Amino acid sequence: MGTTSTEVGRSAWGPIQSVTVVVAAPGRFRKISAVGMLAISNDAFFGVRGARVPPHGASVYAAGAYDAGSEANSESCAFIPGPPCGSALMRDTAGAEGYVHLHAGIHGIGDLVPSSHDWRNPVAEVHIRRLR
Repeated sequence: MGTTSTEVGRSAWGPIQSVTVVVAAPGRFRKISAVGMLAISNDAFFGVRGARVPPHGASVYAAGAYDAGSEANSESCAFIPGPPCGSALMRDTAGAEGYVHLHAGIHGIGDLVPSSHDWRNPVAEVHIRRLR
């Protein structure tokens, strides 16, 4: 049996992208987990864990934002790979939390402006549909 998983991102500056992935879920494998980076941050990501493959039809799961804790939340464009910054290969590890937790969003302490760049949970949707 196969499933289609689609992640849909949304943000203050418009939709990001949809991605469709076909995954085989044979036998006892009836759950799917999905993660993806939020490009507006240096270490934020969305995640859904253990989403059930529906016996028929489709299911939609809301994905919250998490902070990986691997970098400081300086909100400095020098360390943010995605829009509006576009920096690459720079890490801000001094002051990193060191553990995964719910992301607190953008607060305006660096180059990012909360009214333009902040988000609230959920930050993505994961759609799971049985193909056969």
